[in-house]
Amino acid sequence: MGESPAVDEEILELCRWAAGYYLAPLGEVLRAALPQSERAEATRRIRLTDAGRLLMAREAAGEYAFGSLALDEGDRSLLGRLVKARSLSARGRPEPEAAARIARLIAAGLIEIGDEVRGRRGTRKIPAAAAGEASPTDEPPTLNDHQAAALVELEGALVGGVYAPFVLQGITGSGKTEVYLRLIAEARRRGRGALVLVPEIALTPQLAARFRARFGDDVAVLHSALPPGERRAAWRRLRGGEVGIALGARSAVFAPVRALGVVVVDEEHDGSFKQEDGVRYHGRDLALVRAQKAGAVAVLGSATPSLESHRNVQLGRFRRLALPVRANPAAAARPLPPVEILDLRRHPPDPRTAGLLSPVLLEAIAGTLAAEEQVILFLNRRGFATLMLCRACGHVLRCAHCTVSMTYHRGRDRLVCHYCAHTEAVPGQCPECRQPAVEGLGIGTEQVESVVRAQFPGARVARIDRDTADSGGELERLLRQVHDREIDVLVGTQMVTKGHDFAGVTLVGVLQPDQGIHLPDFRAAERTFQLLEQVAGRAGRGERPGRVIVQTYCPEHPAITSLRTHDYEGFVAGELLRRQEAHYPPFSRMIAVRVDGPDESQVRAAAVEAAARARAAAAATVRVLGPAEAPLARLRGWARWQVWLSGTDRHRVAAVARAAGETTLPRHVRLAIDVDPQSVL
Repeated sequence: MGESPAVDEEILELCRWAAGYYLAPLGEVLRAALPQSERAEATRRIRLTDAGRLLMAREAAGEYAFGSLALDEGDRSLLGRLVKARSLSARGRPEPEAAARIARLIAAGLIEIGDEVRGRRGTRKIPAAAAGEASPTDEPPTLNDHQAAALVELEGALVGGVYAPFVLQGITGSGKTEVYLRLIAEARRRGRGALVLVPEIALTPQLAARFRARFGDDVAVLHSALPPGERRAAWRRLRGGEVGIALGARSAVFAPVRALGVVVVDEEHDGSFKQEDGVRYHGRDLALVRAQKAGAVAVLGSATPSLESHRNVQLGRFRRLALPVRANPAAAARPLPPVEILDLRRHPPDPRTAGLLSPVLLEAIAGTLAAEEQVILFLNRRGFATLMLCRACGHVLRCAHCTVSMTYHRGRDRLVCHYCAHTEAVPGQCPECRQPAVEGLGIGTEQVESVVRAQFPGARVARIDRDTADSGGELERLLRQVHDREIDVLVGTQMVTKGHDFAGVTLVGVLQPDQGIHLPDFRAAERTFQLLEQVAGRAGRGERPGRVIVQTYCPEHPAITSLRTHDYEGFVAGELLRRQEAHYPPFSRMIAVRVDGPDESQVRAAAVEAAARARAAAAATVRVLGPAEAPLARLRGWARWQVWLSGTDRHRVAAVARAAGETTLPRHVRLAIDVDPQSVL
């Protein structure tokens, strides 16, 4: 009794808008908007019991502790994960296989399930010095002319008190964050609140640290790694007006910030702002709507703005502010690091490196290490071998639940599906021809790490990917070591590209960007260019100049040629022309109708009906494509089909999607409407 409602009128209005735009039930949007604890859903955690910890300690010590227990490989894998992570979340209803495994381990007395009980002392904090950022006693740096000019325009819009959207386009290291901080400080001085969205809070610890250093307790950090009680407390402090700044990932767009004056979306181009299940909203787009309704200044920050944002600038809907030089005075006079495009058809990799590193890159690494500088090697594939194939008959080992090949992880000596996390032992012989000829093909970060260690035995080598940095504490430890120059060569996936400022890194090597370019997705080229430009920007941020080497079999591709001179404008001009000719966004509006279920024939029949209903409702201005199997035709044991709708009038496209949504669905078959889809998979 006496408590304020969980959702105020402002958030309720935003939810109503989202329900209408994303064609979702209002109740589902409200459920997505509220923090977990406000939904009265307990977060359950799986933990090792004392007996389980003792068993795993004995096994690690070399005793055959599992000998007397009837545990399969999946049971042992779960126990091993619990040793590393200490606890795992248990949300929703697990699959039958997983439920049986959990029940078996509980009966054996090895694990237990209970509510999350960690309070503030047990909450993972992102330390202010995690990546060498400012301490609370640091003075704000002096702005350069470009930063100062951008801030003048932003503060002028803030004083106006009406919705004003901006794209803050700044090269990597140009000081976009400092502009955010100054603008928010002015908003707080005027009694207005601020909302800051970042792609993944766990990957940008220094951003949270900088905000806390500048604003202290006036910052509430919201993300999924927080215990429910901690997140609920932050939510209520915001709602009660005790805190004026909310910082978090996409779901923080619903945070109850009072008197909202500034909305920031950092790295606005990042695909992780799109929710891919449930209510499939886009955090960036909802943030703009929220700013519009609040009469706030909206700032979309990026070195490589999305084509949608670029088009809005062209049409005069957004105003562009440019930060063309680096903020660090030592690097400001230098251009971005030169990019060398190495054609692997003419410069094949050194055979001593398992076909991974060219002689040019090997020599560059050696020179960088000799100069006591640091190296980042980027490959957006984890694991050791991305494909396990029988040399005798050509059979590829695929996941039993998904239509994808299994990846070999040598550290665990297991095959892993990167979509559903299913694991298997490596077979001694091919399951098809029974020949002992199964070998690994393709490369992942684990193999790159192994090769670098072999080629440079004196170097301190580390790897950052989902396997090594699955917990926030481990990621922070690795980032701290890189910043403190305790690591010479860092191998990693896209986790090494986001928001990290390592002054000692002067060489970045990019391995096999071709995989991303050739994905069956019209956004593949855009994403590849953005990702490569991000990782290239990690080099030369300190006092010494940087160098970038890209190894590729596709040196003529626009995403690669534009990278050579960091030519964002040239890449975007060509990509927009290609999109316009093909009637792709941002020149059309798209909706994907996705159907999935355990029975492939039922899913196919439902997709056929959805397509027929769509065609019956479609005018000549709405294109209906499909039905067709999704490129990832089976995921977690469920068959997947799609129908795609597109047109220039979003209201007409939405009306056709609603008609398709009236499809009669058998039990266990689901239909989801994905407005503005970001992935074709």
